[in-house]
Amino acid sequence: FDWTWHRNGEYNRYLKIKASDYTIPQASTLSAFKKPIVVNDVRLYLYTHPEEGFIVDVFRQLPNSVPHPLPIAKNLSQTCHELNLTNFNAWLSCVLDSTLLARRIPATTHFVTVGIFNAFVGMASSCGPEGTVYTPYATFHFQKWSTSPCHNSPIAVNHTEKNVELYDELLDSVGVGLSDHGHFAPQQLPRILRLLAVAPQSSKLLVASGGAADQFVDILVNQSIITRDRIIPYDKNKIYQAKIVYRSEAWPYLSGDLYGKYLHDRTDMEIVHRSLILNELPEEQRNIILIVKRKPYQSRSLINHNAMVNMIEQILANFSKTLLKIQIFTGESHIRDQIKIWQKSKIVISPHGAGLINVMWMKPGSFVIEIGYKSGWTLPEMYFEIATHCKHKYWLVKAKGAYHTQLSVDLADLHWAVVSALQLISH
Repeated sequence: FDWTWHRNGEYNRYLKIKASDYTIPQASTLSAFKKPIVVNDVRLYLYTHPEEGFIVDVFRQLPNSVPHPLPIAKNLSQTCHELNLTNFNAWLSCVLDSTLLARRIPATTHFVTVGIFNAFVGMASSCGPEGTVYTPYATFHFQKWSTSPCHNSPIAVNHTEKNVELYDELLDSVGVGLSDHGHFAPQQLPRILRLLAVAPQSSKLLVASGGAADQFVDILVNQSIITRDRIIPYDKNKIYQAKIVYRSEAWPYLSGDLYGKYLHDRTDMEIVHRSLILNELPEEQRNIILIVKRKPYQSRSLINHNAMVNMIEQILANFSKTLLKIQIFTGESHIRDQIKIWQKSKIVISPHGAGLINVMWMKPGSFVIEIGYKSGWTLPEMYFEIATHCKHKYWLVKAKGAYHTQLSVDLADLHWAVVSALQLISH
C-alpha cells in the first residue's frame, strides 16, 4: 500500500471534515437537476472534481513473472481446441504466447481507493451490479463487470420506495455474486482487506451476508482483522448512504475483450493468502492429494469418479516415496476447516467449480489440476489465473460433457497430468 492521502494533503482535509461533524459543502458548480454522469476513470475525475471526494490510496500491482506461465497439458493446443477455448470468450493463455500474456493478465496496473462525499450504495439497475456507488451528480462504475448494455448506466437518486440507512463513513466491499463462494473469496475479500488497510478505523464495513460471506467474516473477526461492531450486513432491498463512502478497485477501467482481466491478479491473491494464512505448514505435513467431489448428479460431477480414484491409487503405488495419500473433499464443512484441509494438500484434482477457489489457501508452489468441459458456458479462465497468481503449477485436463451436465473425465489425459505432477515432486 502507498497510503497516498498522507502525502497529497487529502488526509488533512479528511481530518477537517471529520472535526466539522462531516460538514461537506456542495460546490456551486454541481446541480442535482442535471442528469448524473457516469464516471469510469475515478482518478481523473477526483483530480478535477475534488469537491466530490478524495483519493485515499493509489498503488501499483505486483508484477507478473515474465514469461507468464501457460496451462500445462499433454497437448495444450489440442486441449484448448477440444474445450472450445480459442473462439468465443477465448482463453488468452490459449491464443497468446507467454510474453504477451504477462502484459494482459491483469490488464490493469494499479489499485485505487477513493472516498466519495455524500454518496449512496445500492444496485445499479435490474441488471446490476450490487454495490454501485453513486451521488445525485455521478455514478461510479470503476470497472466494466459485464457485456450487458446497461453495465455503464447512470443511477438517478429516487429512493421513495426504499429504506435508506445513514452512516458517517462506510467501506463499500459489495460486489457481483454477493455471498457466493466463487465470487466472495477472490473478489470481495481482497477489496475488504484493501479498504481495511488504508481507510479510517472509524468507518463501518458494508459486506455481503449469508453463505460464504458470513463464514469469512467470522474468520476476519476471530483473527482480529476487524471487530464485529463495524460489520454492516448488506441487504439488497435497502439503500445505504454515508457522508463518505470508500471504494477500492483496479485501475484503469477496461473495456472490450479485456473487461474481465482486472480480477484475480497476483496482488489480491497475496493479500488474501498472507492475511488469512498465519503459518505455512512444513512440507512433511503437506501429504494430501485432494480430489474434489461434487454432489452426485450435480452439474460437472464426474460420472467416472470411482474409476478416476482407482487410477490415481494405482499411480501412487509407483510413487510410494512421495508419501502422499488421497483425500476426498466435498466442501460441506465450515470454511475455516476447509482452509486447514487445503493447507495440507500438495496436489488438488477438481472439475471446474467454486471449490477450486480454495487453491488460495495452498502453499505457493502447489499443483492444481482442473478438469474442463466442452460445451455450454465457456470454461472460465479464472482458476488458471488464480492458481498462477498464487504461484502454483496448473494443469488443464479434458472431459466430455457440458457446464450444466455431468462430466466424464478423459482418464488418459488425467493419468498424464498426475504422473507429470508426481514426477516433479519426486525430483
